[in-house]
Amino acid sequence: MKLARSLLIFSYGLFTIAAQALLFREFITTFEGNDISVGIFFASWFLWVGLGAIVVYRAQIIAEKLLKNIELLFLSYLPAFILQLILIIQARELVGIESYALWSVWAILIVSIIVNAPVSIITGMLFPTACRWIEKDQKLSTAELRARRGWVSQVYIIEAAGSFVGGLGVTVLLALGISPARIFFILALFVSLSAVLAQFTKARQHGIPALKKTAKVKALLMFLIPLCILLCFFIRADKTLMRYIRVVKWTKLLPADSLTGSFQTAQAEYLYGVYQSQWVVMSQGSVIETLPDDSAAGRIAAIGLCQKPDSTKVLVIGSGLGLCQQFLRLPQIQTVSWAHCDSEYVQKIDRVIPSEFKIIDDRLHGLPGDIRLSLAEKKQLYDIVILNLPDATSSALNRYYTLEFYLQVKEALKPNGIFQVRVAGGENIMGTELINLGASTKLTLEKVFSQLVITPGEDTWFIASAPAGHEQGLTGDPAALRDRFAGIENASRVFNPQALLSVYLPDRAAAAEENYLSADLPKRLLINRDSRPLAHLYSLLLAAKQSGAPVTKLIKHLALAGPLAFIVPVLVFVVLRIIYILRTAQQGNPQDALRHKSGFDSSFLVFSAGWVAIGLVIVLMYLYQTRFGSLYLYIGVVSSMFMVGLTIGAALTRYLLASVKKVQPEILLFAVIFVHSLILCTIAFWPAEQLTHLTFVVAFVLCGLCAGSYFPIAARQLADSAFETG
Repeated sequence: MKLARSLLIFSYGLFTIAAQALLFREFITTFEGNDISVGIFFASWFLWVGLGAIVVYRAQIIAEKLLKNIELLFLSYLPAFILQLILIIQARELVGIESYALWSVWAILIVSIIVNAPVSIITGMLFPTACRWIEKDQKLSTAELRARRGWVSQVYIIEAAGSFVGGLGVTVLLALGISPARIFFILALFVSLSAVLAQFTKARQHGIPALKKTAKVKALLMFLIPLCILLCFFIRADKTLMRYIRVVKWTKLLPADSLTGSFQTAQAEYLYGVYQSQWVVMSQGSVIETLPDDSAAGRIAAIGLCQKPDSTKVLVIGSGLGLCQQFLRLPQIQTVSWAHCDSEYVQKIDRVIPSEFKIIDDRLHGLPGDIRLSLAEKKQLYDIVILNLPDATSSALNRYYTLEFYLQVKEALKPNGIFQVRVAGGENIMGTELINLGASTKLTLEKVFSQLVITPGEDTWFIASAPAGHEQGLTGDPAALRDRFAGIENASRVFNPQALLSVYLPDRAAAAEENYLSADLPKRLLINRDSRPLAHLYSLLLAAKQSGAPVTKLIKHLALAGPLAFIVPVLVFVVLRIIYILRTAQQGNPQDALRHKSGFDSSFLVFSAGWVAIGLVIVLMYLYQTRFGSLYLYIGVVSSMFMVGLTIGAALTRYLLASVKKVQPEILLFAVIFVHSLILCTIAFWPAEQLTHLTFVVAFVLCGLCAGSYFPIAARQLADSAFETG
């Protein structure tokens, strides 16, 4: 029974983290990769875990039923996963938000709480149930029953070990190109077999013939589940399922018959098809590429070309195949380089473009890999660099709006080259959030480039340059720019020169610049750097304001207040707790002391350890995305690194508490807090440019190790005080 029980608990951890990784990918796709959704995902996930545990803890009747049928509770993971996946994919329809509408922060919060319930609540129910399961099945001596210290830690360690294998395994399978549906079938097979093994073992151990027969019948019925899963493998049901899911996502914007295929990278899933004589690429619920795209792409190309009509070498960063096509219509263009914030996108899209839409021109060069690494090797090469990216609502995009990136672009430009950057704007009136976003971009650009021109509108373009010597610089004069652009051979094939008079509007540009100068934030909160990302923050505030969430002022005040806004409440709590403990200790009557005895300190230790642990994990995720890009593929391995730290920390602490030379829990607690504080300070002050993949691995493991160390200490303290550790 011991092996079967351990395997079931191991499978519990494995499935939980693997399922979380798969569901997280769909979740951030549904919520358009917005970093607000990352924190809300984990918050709502753990909310239901806590509520599930409370149900088992408070409702004894339910707890007993679950304990008797723990194998069935474990198998309920499978329909719960399917239900949660459907809820996530259909989240917009669930609350009646159109595909083109902006998600509100409150809608994200409410929907997250709803869609994350199925798997999370079962996870919360299983942990305390597994603890009681081990307690019940152990044949313990009276002394061991009195101690009751090891069960919670044992479940915790086995579950954490399973989580490590699950997180790492799902990442490897995804990297190998295995579809999420097939991975689910693999997980379901492992889960169902471990549940069947536990049920068969229970059937053998029952002493009463009637119970033994019932357990055997239940085990045989449960065995049908892995057989059905094997049948799904045989008929390749995963392919049919993935095709259906992709059609559902595609039809949120376009007809089903226009979808022709899909591909995945480490950062996102892309769907593509042909609609109304255009080749369309969709990702995260929105269209990111259309080919051809003469009108919009021609306007963007003309904005830069009219400033530097003798341009010969161009770099386009972002969704820009149509933009590249516009530049290639000019005979003077020698090379057009195209890069994307998703390092694999350029290579993979070239393999799937239909021949009738494919750009066949030797002057077009794709730049695979990280564009920031590529730019470091290119010096004074380009006449025009265009940053055509969506608003930086994720840390993966923010890294292209920082001072350090702008310095790289400047080095890659020729002496009189120009740099175009797009941000969200406003036709007539700009609110505080739009002003702060534009002011941050403007001030950061001005730290690098000596000249700046603005073209305001729904999309505001900043054109920056650092002219050398007496060369002709930037201008905002519409007539002069029209004449410059008209002098380019074949210019009218790109954009109507006369239309530039409605693009460059000096009065509106002056008004926009005046608005940016009136930003109500200090300069330290406007300059966007790798070590202090801010464009991302302002884009999130803009999304929150547009969606009607009244959080912008609060977040702004917190940013202005700095760390004190978070440190003061902690200090107040510490002072109040110390006063309470001292007053309780002064009461000499042992009965009074017994009356005041509680498990609060141990419970708060676990609570605060969880707070710090998941908070730090989210911060490290954010830093990783800022440094290397999206977590779309690597969320599983991130969780697994943290869980291996949890496993080591819990096992090591449990050993020290139970060893021959027993370490006092209080001494061990202070040692863990001291080491944890040093790790936190090291992460806080580690230079952003020196963060490597190995650095993040070490950080996740060490943070998990410290968090895992608190759990056995708290369990020991509760047991010593005669509280039920479960």
